[in-house]
Amino acid sequence: MRLIAFHAENIQPIKLVEAAGLSDVVVLAGPNGVGKSRFLQWLLNHFQNPGGNAHNWVMVEATATSEQVAWGKQILDTRVQQDAQLLRQTLQRAGRTRADTQSSLLNFESDRKITNIQPWQPTWDYTDPFLEELGWNFGFTPLTQRFNDTVLSIFRKVRNRRERISLRFEELIRAREGKDQASQENETKLVSINPDDFPDPLVPFKDAFRRLLAPKELEEPEAQKSQLFYTYEGQSFPITALSSGEREVVNIVFDFLLRKPSDCIVVFDEPELHLHPELSYRLIQTLRAAGARNQFIFCTHSAEIISASLDNSVIFIAPPKEPPINQAIQVTENDETHQALRLVGQSIGIVALGKKIVLIEGQHGSLDKQTYGAVLRGRFPDLVLVPSGGKGFIQSFGSLNDLVLKKTIWGVSFFMLCDADAVPPSRDLSRLTESSQGRMQVLKRYHLENYFLEATVIARMFEPFETEASERSWLRDPAAIDERLKAIAREILSYAAALVVSAHFRERAGNVDLMPKGSQGRSTDELIALFEAEAASERLRLTAALSADDIATFTRQTMTELEASLSDGTWRAKVPGRPILQIFCSNRHCGLDFGRFKNAFIKATNEMTNSPFAEIEEIFARFSEFDPAAMSQSTQSGAPR
Repeated sequence: MRLIAFHAENIQPIKLVEAAGLSDVVVLAGPNGVGKSRFLQWLLNHFQNPGGNAHNWVMVEATATSEQVAWGKQILDTRVQQDAQLLRQTLQRAGRTRADTQSSLLNFESDRKITNIQPWQPTWDYTDPFLEELGWNFGFTPLTQRFNDTVLSIFRKVRNRRERISLRFEELIRAREGKDQASQENETKLVSINPDDFPDPLVPFKDAFRRLLAPKELEEPEAQKSQLFYTYEGQSFPITALSSGEREVVNIVFDFLLRKPSDCIVVFDEPELHLHPELSYRLIQTLRAAGARNQFIFCTHSAEIISASLDNSVIFIAPPKEPPINQAIQVTENDETHQALRLVGQSIGIVALGKKIVLIEGQHGSLDKQTYGAVLRGRFPDLVLVPSGGKGFIQSFGSLNDLVLKKTIWGVSFFMLCDADAVPPSRDLSRLTESSQGRMQVLKRYHLENYFLEATVIARMFEPFETEASERSWLRDPAAIDERLKAIAREILSYAAALVVSAHFRERAGNVDLMPKGSQGRSTDELIALFEAEAASERLRLTAALSADDIATFTRQTMTELEASLSDGTWRAKVPGRPILQIFCSNRHCGLDFGRFKNAFIKATNEMTNSPFAEIEEIFARFSEFDPAAMSQSTQSGAPR
């Protein structure tokens, strides 16, 4: 069976969610606090006791012939009492065994860390544990309550196989020792037994272990060791020696393989929890490859899982509104917001990260995120910082602004913070900020590193390292430090001018566009002629845009302005700070690692009243205080219809 539709009301904090046409993979996403986990719990409760009304119901579709035969129809709707009873009979079928989770539900909760693994205690019970009956709702119980059952069942199954093989050979020995005709005939039968009659129950577990954690290999269980072991680089280790993430995926997959789910609904809360993205990916692929006709319902904050599932059913749970409207928003690959976020190197999956997302522009966005985090010291926990890549988004600012920045998307507000070098001189910075309603802010300095060029702070940070008698006592003198920094800035002045000039003419020239008009229905020669005409036009445009006189004039003007900045002190904002700091940190100057320098600088500012990062803190404060509800209703986006 698989869930194809649901409708639920007043599952606090959710007021209303409904969706239909669900696929074999359903991804539930959304910011924290909207009620995704509460919805999953409602779903589990509803399947344990099917029965609905106009306010809370599900629809399931048969995926197995046995289901369709038992129901007499293809689809059950729990609003219909008879359908609810048929679903209850299917789920609560008696006689379910440990390795028979067919036409049922299997639950993997978010709190699934295994903390108490009991060793196997050998017994004289050699019955096949896979054939033992369990309660019909054993798969609904938390994984933490099932794992010991899984491990001990594996030991017992291996022991059961060995016992059955031993008994067969004992029968063979007795047959050979027998004198009568019947015993001789029985011997013939025993000798012809196929080894396939005793399949190794550990094979699927070993294969899955290898897919997840290769080159590690699962060992054959040994009673005297009392727990599972694996081999790595020729050495044997207990399974408890695995990392926490590795143990977790082994726990999940072994439980899944033992239950052998087919035609089941598999509910999985936060599969990415505690896991490296690659291990999370392997886990999901391993689960989907096992069993048959299972449906997976993932509740996740993982942008990777969400983005990889857009060809299935991705549902964002938005915060509630008044009057109540459907909070479940189904998203597709062609969603206009998804397309817009691609402009900044992101996917729609980042909407699941939080309610206020700050996109950090720049080629060093990941490092900048760490720096911003250190500067802010956790002051704005409601803001999630996400590196967004290069500077190209400014060229398509209109689309990004209209589709993302000016809107609240499914309860999530986006903001953008850029270095000053992201905005070409021809752009009006104040108009960009105003048109985004303040959601896009640009630093007043060239790079984030330009805020680290304050000599007073540098002198203070070196107090614990330098003494007056030191050969480098100048590191405690703000004036001497300032002269060094200014000298470095003078060294790279031409480089700074080259960046400004090249950016100016790159924007002025634009991209070459040879696409001709009226190209449909043309012959090859006619098409070539159209391209030649377009190429000639583009050459004329580029020649005018890249005039040698204009380049010379603009270069002189830029160099003059930068040289003047060395005199009036504005060079700290105008000259790229990243190369200045890198040179200053070299052994030629202060000889301190670049990362250590920034950490020490930030620590020194924490003890000062006038922080050079005050401007940055004000920007984040405005982002944090931003109230999307105060915006016009016309700027809202993503309201479900």
